[in-house]
Amino acid sequence: MPALNPTSIERIKLLAVNLIVAAVLSVLLKRPIDIHGVDQFRFSLGSLYLAGLANPSVHVSEAFSFVFPLLGQILFPLFYTVGLLASWFQVAEGMHSWMDIGESIAIAGFGYGMAEAFVFRQKNTINRRDERARKTAHILSNLSVCLLIWLLGTQTISYFVLVGLFIGILLMHLTIIGIRLPGIEQWLENVGREGEIPGEGAMYNALGILFALGLLRSDYMAAIAVIMIFALGDGFATYIGTIYGRHKLPWNNRKTIEGSMGFLVGAMCALLVLPLPITVVVVLLATIIETLPIRLNDNITLPVVSSLAYYFVL
Repeated sequence: MPALNPTSIERIKLLAVNLIVAAVLSVLLKRPIDIHGVDQFRFSLGSLYLAGLANPSVHVSEAFSFVFPLLGQILFPLFYTVGLLASWFQVAEGMHSWMDIGESIAIAGFGYGMAEAFVFRQKNTINRRDERARKTAHILSNLSVCLLIWLLGTQTISYFVLVGLFIGILLMHLTIIGIRLPGIEQWLENVGREGEIPGEGAMYNALGILFALGLLRSDYMAAIAVIMIFALGDGFATYIGTIYGRHKLPWNNRKTIEGSMGFLVGAMCALLVLPLPITVVVVLLATIIETLPIRLNDNITLPVVSSLAYYFVL
């Protein structure tokens, strides 16, 4: 399975595409996103430099664009250390907050997802025979995050998710290179599917949450709505599609009309926390994207698209 063991040429392609996509997205998002460095006014290098402090961090996105494609490789520890040091430096110098860092890493992760889709055109993940237990864990964990955001706020939860991501990426690398840690390898396999890097789905889930928290930090209810859309929508799609799915979508024979309706019903639960017309629009948009025959992991795709829609409308 190429995603688990890329050739040297494939890995070079992954790096190149990841770097390009992350750089383009980071630069494009800097101008319209009006979020600035946490301590920008302590600098006296002029307005041009201050403008560069806007969220997200291109440096961190580019640093982590080397990390994801090198999982399981001998150079991974070096570039992972560089990525962590770049993140720490950006925060220590007051140029960015840790929420900016989480959002920037999420952009790199989205770039890696696009790189995988481009390089591994034939990549095919195989669902478990019974996905319901896996999706139940997916729903409960994400709803728990929603509750904690409501109780503790976006900033505190972003710290926990970011630390969890840092540890999780390291555990993924150790598992790939064959270092067996008690319980970790089995857990990574249980949360994943055949054809994926062990822990890939959980990694994208954390990245999706970090993007939502970073972009929607000033409106925590919108961040909660985003997480509910992809958690409940995906979960309901699996339950209803597995039990009642009979009619394939004309443009995607891997999904059913019943499953897509389940996604719509589950995602509409976001109206309970953010009962606004934009929520209906975002849910419909997410439902359409979920039906498309694209190879991007929806744990990162849906949060990115939904968060951007909320940010530019609210």
